[in-house]
Amino acid sequence: MTDYVAVASAVRDTLLADAWLGNAANVKIIESYPRGFSLQDGKGEMYFPNRDQPAIAVVPNAQPKKSEQISATEIATVVRVEANTVSFDRDAQAGMANHHAIVENVEHVLQKQATEANDLGIGARVSGVSTRDRRFKKGEVYVFVSATEFDVEIVAAFG
Repeated sequence: MTDYVAVASAVRDTLLADAWLGNAANVKIIESYPRGFSLQDGKGEMYFPNRDQPAIAVVPNAQPKKSEQISATEIATVVRVEANTVSFDRDAQAGMANHHAIVENVEHVLQKQATEANDLGIGARVSGVSTRDRRFKKGEVYVFVSATEFDVEIVAAFG
């Protein structure tokens, strides 16, 4: 059985361990699972108050997992994970530039976790890192939301 909490914690800890992402001047909060959702305006956006942004929430089960037997005693499980980055700014261009700096660092850190020698620390490797983002205006600020998706492969013995 996949331990989604362990996957989320390993990703969060890996992001926090990075000198740039782990610096509160760049990212205020990195946590496992979103806190909840703001239902104002019926948009259902992830809720991080402005004082807590920029923020990253790691969602370890963004899509159904896949498993396959790779040997007589091992099974490989692939979990699709999202690292959701949320930030805001009064200036659209400056805000997007700052937001993309965070996303680029997230992608870079995750892409480095692709080998057994440099994995997430739980015997899990990362692959297929990609990001989609959007922005919208809410009142006087622009809100930037990015979902960096990636696969976490865990090989475990059974039997």
